[in-house]
Amino acid sequence: MKKLLLFAFGLIIINSVSAQSFKDKISFGGGICYGTEIERLGINIKGLYEITEKIHGSPSFTYFFTKKEDIGEAKWKWSLWELNFDGHYVFTSSDKFSAYGLAGINITHWGTKWEGDTYGGYFHDFDNSDTDIGLNIGGGATYNFTGSLSGFGEIKYVISNYDQAVFTFGVLYHLKKK
Repeated sequence: MKKLLLFAFGLIIINSVSAQSFKDKISFGGGICYGTEIERLGINIKGLYEITEKIHGSPSFTYFFTKKEDIGEAKWKWSLWELNFDGHYVFTSSDKFSAYGLAGINITHWGTKWEGDTYGGYFHDFDNSDTDIGLNIGGGATYNFTGSLSGFGEIKYVISNYDQAVFTFGVLYHLKKK
């Protein structure tokens, strides 16, 4: 959680002290996503910085909605979130459409919690969590609706102890109109 807060604080500072030319290259937004292994929907917050016309940096945070189950007299909760630092290489681009490949670093955190008695008293109020670093590989596309708003679709495969494909669809707001 400290890493996430530090990351968010860094983005706020960068945005507040940036020159106009820096702001011309920034987009931010979010959307919905689906993880194939967790089999859950989630929400995504995404930033995009245009380093060059062909190369972009894209940090993002994804939170998958908590999975809950009743097992006997106990309740089980399972959660997962990801922090991603991706690079995009734009293969094709026009005024309205662009397609890109992506690769990057993934930090996945999961947690599970048992509340109540199960199996004769085992796991009474038990918590467990883990964090793992992995790699992302995938691709995506954007479509410009207006000069300052575009939609995006992305598929990436996370290679780590928590392998899964993640499908994301959302919108980006461009600080400078394209």
